[in-house]
Amino acid sequence: MSLAHMDKSKDIIKLIHSLVPSYKKTRIMNVCGSHEHTIAFSGMRSLMPESLEIIPGPGCPVCVCPESDIINALNLSNRADVILVTYGDMLRVPSKEGSIRAQGRNYKMITSPTEAISIAEANPDKKIVFFSIGFETTTAPTAAILEMGVPDNLYILSSHRLTPTIMEILVKDAEIGIDGFIAPGHVSAIVGSNAWNVFSEKYGIPTVVAGFEADNLMLGIAEILSQLKNGKARTGNVYAGVVRPEGNTQAQKIMAKFFETADVNWRGIGYIPGSGLELRDEYSARDARKVFELKEIKEDKIPGCICGKVILGKAYPSNCKLFKKACTPKSPAGPCMVSMEGSCNIWYKTN
Repeated sequence: MSLAHMDKSKDIIKLIHSLVPSYKKTRIMNVCGSHEHTIAFSGMRSLMPESLEIIPGPGCPVCVCPESDIINALNLSNRADVILVTYGDMLRVPSKEGSIRAQGRNYKMITSPTEAISIAEANPDKKIVFFSIGFETTTAPTAAILEMGVPDNLYILSSHRLTPTIMEILVKDAEIGIDGFIAPGHVSAIVGSNAWNVFSEKYGIPTVVAGFEADNLMLGIAEILSQLKNGKARTGNVYAGVVRPEGNTQAQKIMAKFFETADVNWRGIGYIPGSGLELRDEYSARDARKVFELKEIKEDKIPGCICGKVILGKAYPSNCKLFKKACTPKSPAGPCMVSMEGSCNIWYKTN
């Protein structure tokens, strides 16, 4: 790190200290695993005033993927006529039936949806099921391959979730008491900074889009604190070089063409109306849920695991009695310890 960079960091930290009231707690939530990674690995919390809390929220799509979807994907991978393809972290997420990696047979890890097309083309005698998970950032490339056209033997098992919807649920929960949001940079690049206007306009909560460098994140925090001090909430954007107010309109159009909102389950949280994305009826021939007649499977609670509370910002990973004991990255008890974007995984490596 250059001296100039250090001077800039010190200036931002001084500004933050000048803006935070010492007589009450100020709670700012980030909703992005990459943001939490930067915050934790940079030691940012140790530089903040004691009265300022930076809370990790629901920024990990792997963590909120319901157990039912994981078990259905696992069962599909054990069919002789199916090859399941999905992102690496999903192979390790635990369920009451075990993980896909441990108990599945026919599966392949991919890093891009286009790889699913290649696998389908190379295996015309198999049904290829793409277990597609994530927020808007990964929904867009899933929609893009459908727009390109996919082989007849490729199906989508969608477990996509919507970020603004879960954030609005958090705002309405008085137990959490959020004073400001750091909006996720990657998601904002798709949905646009205007997508967060509801929080300032309807709820009076400052929301600022930030990038992934520590200085940029701290600028976002300072912007939120400035708004709180002035009593004027608005949507800010300190990542303007990447995020436009309208977002990626082409990606939005393609997503809307293939997906529609649905009432879906979030692991450890429960059902949230209109918070997920499923394929539209006109694309049911590509919908693995319908083609394979998948059923909802009751989710079992993991004894002692508080992933749900961690995701909602009601607890820190270190509050869990399993943390670093019965739950580690090598042997995760809950989903928040699996992914590099999971708060428990991040805190394990930094606390």
